[in-house]
Amino acid sequence: MKSKRGKYISVFMLALLLMAGCGNPPMPPSDAEMTRHFLAHETAFDGIREVIARCPYRDYYPPYDMQDTACLKGVSMEDRHTLDSLLEAISCERVFYFGKETMKESGWNGYDTTYTSFTIPYFSHGYSIGGTSKDFVYDPGLKNNPAYQVTEHGDLNGIYRRTYNDTTLYKRIKGDWYIRLEHDN
Repeated sequence: MKSKRGKYISVFMLALLLMAGCGNPPMPPSDAEMTRHFLAHETAFDGIREVIARCPYRDYYPPYDMQDTACLKGVSMEDRHTLDSLLEAISCERVFYFGKETMKESGWNGYDTTYTSFTIPYFSHGYSIGGTSKDFVYDPGLKNNPAYQVTEHGDLNGIYRRTYNDTTLYKRIKGDWYIRLEHDN
């Protein structure tokens, strides 16, 4: 009797797990929501830009763990504290950047290497096989690079949901600041 009840419980638990995992994925924030967030914290975003402009290499901040110190190359203690407080102010965890020296060393395909570009992840879902992310991007060279699709019309979520194909789209917020949506199947 106990083994029969155990089988039913096991089947019931498996069914619950399958049903919980089969729901719709969470909806990324709208472009309007991200723009409002950016404008409400514009000073903090610009502060991050100022600090990252002093970071010469390609990396990310903060480290993923205490042994991960390679990413701290070229980032002073004062800049680390500043970045910690600015990332907290904008409710984001990390910044990924391409510094001037890295761009020069890699040749950067003839593009301007006098600036630093970076990405601040804001929303992420999935990615073990595929997923969707929306990020804040600062890139002064984006507007002159035909390899990137920048749109001024429509919400990025609506554009990619029409086809659900692998997509990378950009939408300008202000100046050289953009929203980037990436979706991989």
